[in-house]
Amino acid sequence: MESQEYGGSLSSYSWGRSESERDRRPWGRIDLILIGILMLVSAWLSLHDLGNRHAPQTFWRPDVSGEGFVADFGETRQVGRVSLYEGPGAAGETQIESSSDGVNWSPYLTVEHKTGRVFTWMAEDKPVSARYMKFTAKRTGYSLYEAGFFEADTKARIAISSIEPAGAKGETSAGGGEQVFDEQDEAPYRPDYRNSMYFDEIYHGRTAYEFIHEIQPYEWTHPPLGKWLLTFGIRLFDMTPYGWRFMAAVFGTLMVPVFYAAARAMFRSTRYAFIAALLLVLEGFHLVHSRMANVDIFGVTFTILMYTFMYKYGEKKWESGGFGRSFGYLALSGIFFGCAAAVKWNYMYGGAGLAVLLFLALFRRWRESRWEYGNAYFKKLILTLLSCVILFVVVPAGIYAASYIPYEKATKADDGLKDLPRYQKDIYNYHKGVKEKHPYSSKWYTWPEMLRPVWYYGGKDLAKGDAQSIAAIGNPLIWWGGLAAMLLSWWLGVRNRDKAVLTIAVMYLSFYVPWMVSPRSITFLYHYFPMVPLLILSIVWMLRWLEQRWYYGRTFTVLVVAGAAVLFVWFYPVLTGMTISREWMNFGIRWLPSWGF
Repeated sequence: MESQEYGGSLSSYSWGRSESERDRRPWGRIDLILIGILMLVSAWLSLHDLGNRHAPQTFWRPDVSGEGFVADFGETRQVGRVSLYEGPGAAGETQIESSSDGVNWSPYLTVEHKTGRVFTWMAEDKPVSARYMKFTAKRTGYSLYEAGFFEADTKARIAISSIEPAGAKGETSAGGGEQVFDEQDEAPYRPDYRNSMYFDEIYHGRTAYEFIHEIQPYEWTHPPLGKWLLTFGIRLFDMTPYGWRFMAAVFGTLMVPVFYAAARAMFRSTRYAFIAALLLVLEGFHLVHSRMANVDIFGVTFTILMYTFMYKYGEKKWESGGFGRSFGYLALSGIFFGCAAAVKWNYMYGGAGLAVLLFLALFRRWRESRWEYGNAYFKKLILTLLSCVILFVVVPAGIYAASYIPYEKATKADDGLKDLPRYQKDIYNYHKGVKEKHPYSSKWYTWPEMLRPVWYYGGKDLAKGDAQSIAAIGNPLIWWGGLAAMLLSWWLGVRNRDKAVLTIAVMYLSFYVPWMVSPRSITFLYHYFPMVPLLILSIVWMLRWLEQRWYYGRTFTVLVVAGAAVLFVWFYPVLTGMTISREWMNFGIRWLPSWGF
């Protein structure tokens, strides 16, 4: 059955032919309305219950062993639990002793401060009958922001009556016992993602804080741009869970109009752009990474932009002033390529795809030149290639180097621009040397099947029978359906010489193939994130193809979108940390034995 019967011209097929009239149609009011609605939905999903807007801000940082203080409850209390909140440093040891009379002391708890607990509440059940608690720094190098003691039976927080210093105070020590007990309302009985960092937030969110306060940055295994972007949320909302996750939510929301624009450029249709952006809103990976202080949401947003502008460059003919205007697209593509590379190295893989798309575009211009441009083609070709050296090498390198400015300001070493090569060598050696096994690592060939989602957060100390998790898991319909759609679209697209399919294939392979030969042996499912939008584009391409050829094509589209919406709601608890029953988690959410949450 021919396509024209069911609403759709196939004039966008064939990468060597002229553009359709719709290509030049400007955006209308309906586009803006749809984008606005989708952004509101995405923003609500990202910001709702994102985390507390308050957290301890003052701290005690001893700089000499033996420094400490004594906290007095005012009377003997039955202590059941202690909670501690640590800050940067996270190295050292604190000894806590208990006493009923303030003379005879008994060991209560030895706290080994660890990197993995930075800006994270730890809680330990430790019953004891005591009136006094003495904190003594045994080894320094940490910052203790707040502590809380709780009654054994009622779980109520025990008020502190007074605090007295103990031991010699260091000359460069900061704060004291008063700062450890001055924000008692912040001390929770139970640690939770709402009051603590989880997974890689302890690296990225922490380093953002260190950039602001010019503390020696802890995390250096990725370029600094993503962590620098996180600083804006912290400046707005302080070093709180809401603050360190805010910019991820902003970029997760901005990714929606960016993706809408990409899909509209590719499909030249408001309808299909809306379907693509809606599927992105319903995608689990997108939501999970919009709600945590991780940097991947920035990198994926930049990669969508860099490819969108390269695609638009390929669509821009050189006639009627188009040659000059096409440089704008190239420049924007190069700028966002530099931004993506300055977030993580794996987004740099997309550079190979950009090169392929560039040469395909130049090939199209060459074919057109045979009857449109004449000998001028070669002059324009040389000018374009020379410009690309600047736009895709010099400009990205400048952005990449500039991303190290906050790092250089914060580091205590006397480093400068000359040390950038050494930083890159260190990054390469680190990732090459990652050999330590991780229970949620996965090989590249398991990613399309979504066999091993990374368990980012697991709630502890829950009521019996309850479960609480946050996992990097996608929408099964989009991942599995998208994989099938992509493979089928490749087969159909090659037969029809479809530009959109070619572009999607080049982008997908440029991100995926490098992982097959990467020297890094420990990899994770989240490395597949930049390929998820391409699965969505493949789905939309197939939906359009079916609508143009099948009487029930539009009905099928509605069913696909509705199915994605149902599965999004279905998996919503494990995307956001909602507490549900363990029975439902095991029966309804864990579809595969390898899904470990």
